Amino acid sequence: ILVSSTLAYLPSPTCELTLTSAGLLMDTSTTDHLLLTEVNVADGVKGKRRGPQKRRLVDKHNEDSAPKDVEMTELERERAELIRRNQEMLAKIGVTTALTELRKAVAAESATANASTRAASEPRPARAPKRARVPEPIRRSTRRTAAASEHNAAAPGEEPGADGAVEAAPTTARGVGIMTQEEYLASKGLPLPEGHFRTDGRFTGWVAPDVAEQLGLAGSAAEAWEQGGGGAFQRKIKKSDVPSHLKAKGWSDARAFAAGQLHKNPNAYFYRHTAPGLDQAQGEWTQEEHDLFVATARKYGVGDKWGLFASYIPSRVGYQCSAYYTQVIIPSGLILDSRYRMDAWGDAVFCGGRGSD
Repeated sequence: ILVSSTLAYLPSPTCELTLTSAGLLMDTSTTDHLLLTEVNVADGVKGKRRGPQKRRLVDKHNEDSAPKDVEMTELERERAELIRRNQEMLAKIGVTTALTELRKAVAAESATANASTRAASEPRPARAPKRARVPEPIRRSTRRTAAASEHNAAAPGEEPGADGAVEAAPTTARGVGIMTQEEYLASKGLPLPEGHFRTDGRFTGWVAPDVAEQLGLAGSAAEAWEQGGGGAFQRKIKKSDVPSHLKAKGWSDARAFAAGQLHKNPNAYFYRHTAPGLDQAQGEWTQEEHDLFVATARKYGVGDKWGLFASYIPSRVGYQCSAYYTQVIIPSGLILDSRYRMDAWGDAVFCGGRGSD
């Protein structure tokens, strides 16, 4: 290997040389430092002006193999001594051994990385085709058109088709097996409960008299609406109509809006709020609440205006009364409502139109 125009050295095939700033070549493959020494080239003529001198690399850690006829300068001897001491210190603290182990680890890691690269470049086997999913049964709509007449109502376990013909329907999904309340009770071997009655689905009353008097409410819906400012009735709530101080409580827009409708639209207020000063009850209904529900329904009707209806049942709000009606009263048959049907699972299915506001 040609080091420079005046330096030459033939190392072993596996050596790695690094030229240091001090003029030394380091074989980084063996951590041995090779010292450049000046060697005279004999030309056979004493005193003759010599040409450019050459330097030979001498391994000072292998003194037996070093040339015996080389004279070292004082500076080179000092360098050699420092190199020898450094090597002794490195060997003493285990750096040489650690360097050897590090080379082995790096070589092993490199071999692993190469193997991974080759494996990644190999074509992957084709995946097996995915199995087609079997669609789960979808619950059929729980609503039917109001135009369907009593004559076309399906028998238990059956549902009418698009042309009005009755077709068999599985009873394993909710919303199927539509039947009247009477038919549902008969399928369970139960009679209609004592004291049952029918309703047309309309509540004809106003706010409970004692509540209206206590809160100073108007005597009718029209009067309350006019006293509250009037205007066209809208089902959709505008963001601008929601009181910001009530929205800040974390309430929904509907609840925050209803809180300001006590005097103008009590039906909206009592649908989501109890009378001021009363806490809303949660959980199962008591027998007293049940009796109040039935008595109010028998006197004023039931099926719409749930806010006004709830004013007769302290600690309950309109949406709680509506849920109690469809989940308890209708399945029991205590109140017969032609707008509802029962499915095979005992769920009340609404089939009629919307009641009045």
